[in-house]
Amino acid sequence: QLERTRTDMKNIISRANVKKLALEVSQQDRAGKFTRVSKDFLDRIEAITKRAIVSEVQRHPSVGITLK
Repeated sequence: QLERTRTDMKNIISRANVKKLALEVSQQDRAGKFTRVSKDFLDRIEAITKRAIVSEVQRHPSVGITLK
């Protein structure tokens, strides 16, 4: 299903910002246990984000022209 919605965008998330947030959460909630973020982690967050966007658009009422 996501293949059908693919665009020319390589990434829809800012991987640098996701990495920064993940490491901040590690510092605050996990006593800094994690100090690196893998490509697999970033790919998983990318996929989750894409699925969330598709889901939100599909269940949005067909009223108006703005996604709210």
